[in-house]
Amino acid sequence: MSIVRDNLMNKPGYTPYCGNENCKDMPRTKFDGEQFVCPCCGWRSSFEKEFIDKYKEKWNIKVD
Repeated sequence: MSIVRDNLMNKPGYTPYCGNENCKDMPRTKFDGEQFVCPCCGWRSSFEKEFIDKYKEKWNIKVD
């Protein structure tokens, strides 16, 4: 498991940094219920559905 995935599953409130090398600020992303999104440039992560399902289950995230 990568460091980011490990952190997502083990550190409450952790979010990865933006993955767009051209993003001017490289901020932490926000979880939109399906992926992590950069509030600056709109970049979206591309985690597999299975991982996101485990993430939501782990942290009891319910999205309508």
